Amino acid sequence: MSVTSFSFFCFFAVSLIVYYVMPRRLQWLALLVFSVIFFVAGGHPMTGLYVLAGAAAAWGSARGMAAAGKTGNAGRKNAFLLLGLGVNLGILAALKYSNFLIENVNLAGRLLHGGSLIAPLKLAAPLGLSFYAIQVTGYLLDVYWEISEPQTSFLKTLLFMGFYPQMTSGPIARYSQVKDSLYGEHRFQLEKIERGLLRMLWGIFKKLVISVRAGVLVDAIYGNTKQYPGLYIWLAAVLFMLQLYTDFSGCMDIILGAAECYGVSLPENFRTPFFSQTVQEYWQRWHITLGEWLKDYVLYPILRTNTFRRMPKKLKERFGKKAARQIPTYLAMLCVWLLIGLWHGGNWKYIIGMGLWFWVIIVWEQVSAPWWDKLNAAWHIRTDCFSFRFFRSMRVLVLVSIGNMFFRVNGFIATLRTLKRGLSRWNPELFFDGSLFNMGLDAKDFFVMLFGFLVLLAVSALQEKGSVRDKLAEQNLLFRWGIVVLLFVVVLIFGVYGPGYEAQSFIYEAF
Repeated sequence: MSVTSFSFFCFFAVSLIVYYVMPRRLQWLALLVFSVIFFVAGGHPMTGLYVLAGAAAAWGSARGMAAAGKTGNAGRKNAFLLLGLGVNLGILAALKYSNFLIENVNLAGRLLHGGSLIAPLKLAAPLGLSFYAIQVTGYLLDVYWEISEPQTSFLKTLLFMGFYPQMTSGPIARYSQVKDSLYGEHRFQLEKIERGLLRMLWGIFKKLVISVRAGVLVDAIYGNTKQYPGLYIWLAAVLFMLQLYTDFSGCMDIILGAAECYGVSLPENFRTPFFSQTVQEYWQRWHITLGEWLKDYVLYPILRTNTFRRMPKKLKERFGKKAARQIPTYLAMLCVWLLIGLWHGGNWKYIIGMGLWFWVIIVWEQVSAPWWDKLNAAWHIRTDCFSFRFFRSMRVLVLVSIGNMFFRVNGFIATLRTLKRGLSRWNPELFFDGSLFNMGLDAKDFFVMLFGFLVLLAVSALQEKGSVRDKLAEQNLLFRWGIVVLLFVVVLIFGVYGPGYEAQSFIYEAF
């Protein structure tokens, strides 16, 4: 059930009515029931057994760790942690990465013996597997570190893992962030409903007006790179970044807006990434909850290990004080970026393109920063003006677009071939000869997409200065509702939907 489909909006409306009609102390139970219905409608019912097993392991392990902690039994506490993590991460590894392992075993077999050894498995994964698996991992670690109290109710643990808006594409929430609003009692507030629906409408605008149209051109170019070499490739790279952003952030807007209508507060996942000055800043603004999760549960724990604590002293003697401080951090960052690549999928193109590529760029940015500062000073380049910030933002977008090419093109070798074809020809005439309008979008649709992007850019610029919805709420009623009605009419007229159109799944639903 796509969150831009008519069936979803009917489902959401019915659930919202039932939610506020229910006694407040049972509202969380209504959310659980509707989450189960959504899960069954969105995938194979048998995959629910994985979710139940993961929830049971998390619930039992958390309570076991708390009890062991009170008695000071460290061994028992560690055993319960390993049980909870083993079940949830084991399910994730088995369903998402088993074929990746088999592919590499077969590759080694072909190199050594000339034939494949193991047949690929056909396994059905539950909806939102990657998102809820690492979310519950964070919960178990918080209980282990005694940051959070364990949830005593199995059903409430199940709701935390499977709250239905999150099951499509996140965000990755921490138990301490959502427990009060998720299980709390909420009275009907029209203002909160209006704010939630407005955010959902904005997400629908991103998806149906911009993302779908950008996807048409991206599919046409990447689907036949021999016919569309040179600047076509780079146009597709930029358009895919636009498609991915409007798809993923549009999905987040719908999810966070729906949760807000229930009174549930979920963490933000985007903060206008196109204005970033460095690749590191871009990733601090993009998929924020994943980055923060990896920082707190992977990066910092690695840096606190005895091996990394002893490393600076040994490095200082050979490389100096500054390098001794930086190298352990860069090595820990390498672990994080390899996990980011692996999280996106069991394929070397993700590990290299979405992991190693960005790690190399970020390390290079930090190492070379003093050199660039000296160069800017020597050449009297102003760094506090719009032109310089614009140049840096464009540089970031080019570097990110190259990484995203590995994300989009099917296969690592195919991505390298695509990059080669992008450098094989200089053909700027494509922007003037009308060929852009022969790849699935006519001139009208192309300019609708362009206009939608300009609107998105303007709203993003306003968001840099604060919440646009808060600013809109301060305006007079007629103006406020005029903007809302205008946005609705734009979606109604220019949105891609209706008979003959099958709602596209959101890109990150695959992860």
